[in-house]
Amino acid sequence: MKNIVQSLKFKIQKETINRSAKFVVISLLLLTFNFRLLAYDVSAQQVTLSLDPPIVQAKIKPGKSILIAYTVENKGDPLNLQFLIRPFEPVGQQGSLTLLPQLEGPIQFNLENADVVLEKPFFFASKEKRQAVVRVFVPQGIPDGDYYYMLLAETVPAFSLGGQSAGVASASLGSPLLISVTDSGITQTQAQIAEFSFHPDNLVTFGNKKFHIVDSSDTVSIVGSIRNMGIHLLQPGGTITHQFGSSKNEYSILPQNILSNSQRILKVSSEQQNVPGTTLSLSSLSIGSHAVRAAITFGEDGTVQYKELTFIALPIRFMKTVGIAIGFVLSYFLIQFLTRKKSHKHKER
Repeated sequence: MKNIVQSLKFKIQKETINRSAKFVVISLLLLTFNFRLLAYDVSAQQVTLSLDPPIVQAKIKPGKSILIAYTVENKGDPLNLQFLIRPFEPVGQQGSLTLLPQLEGPIQFNLENADVVLEKPFFFASKEKRQAVVRVFVPQGIPDGDYYYMLLAETVPAFSLGGQSAGVASASLGSPLLISVTDSGITQTQAQIAEFSFHPDNLVTFGNKKFHIVDSSDTVSIVGSIRNMGIHLLQPGGTITHQFGSSKNEYSILPQNILSNSQRILKVSSEQQNVPGTTLSLSSLSIGSHAVRAAITFGEDGTVQYKELTFIALPIRFMKTVGIAIGFVLSYFLIQFLTRKKSHKHKER
């Protein structure tokens, strides 16, 4: 009888365990499915691509074409890749850009590769290198000016038979293509210094004269920007000089492209000056008069434009603190004086 009871108990326990196991397995499957849904864009796959050259600038006459050889290397896991070309436009003053959704414009592109076509995915094995030879053709009658495009190497998610994503990470790598169409072979330059200012700036007026005052303990940010009003890109050069008394510090302008009909903030070639939205930062200023001068060159003709800023550095915070302290001291002595005077009057009575 005991054996029968024990056998029944064992069967019941076994059945319970099996049901529990099935429930756990089903729960884990559901949990995994839900996780995959939530983590659709997250993948453990490593996508590491390199694209060379990183940027191309070309002058082309109407009716002519050029060949550009790009090399893309897959340093990560195997994936599907495609080449695309999209126009872009400059945005803001810090070199940002926005890609347009479709290929448009008068410039014509074609891949010369026998095994690769634009916007057609192909399998890209790990540690493999592929070359994309792009022919750029400028038809006759195209007006002089700049046309900006981006060659993109873009991964394409692989899909299983059930239509679900196979978990391929998405990535895109681009190389700007800056095309200057010029019938004469000469690009025109039309630019100006749009801004040359500093902040913080405290304007103080004495009579008919105005003085710019800064706190010597503050960091003064110099902002210089160039507006390109021409039809071709330009790369300004020159220097910015900070002078205090007989001491001078000169900073070279960092070469950067300013696209046609856009404005961009200048940068100086100093690692310590890499502050977004700022050309030059000055700190630990000596008390006295300071001058900041810009000499900017444009184009191949060497045209130079000049701008100058002057300001006076004073220990404003220190002066305020000292003023408050003196105010407290004077208030204390005034109260003491009035108290003693009042007490003296009471004694006379």
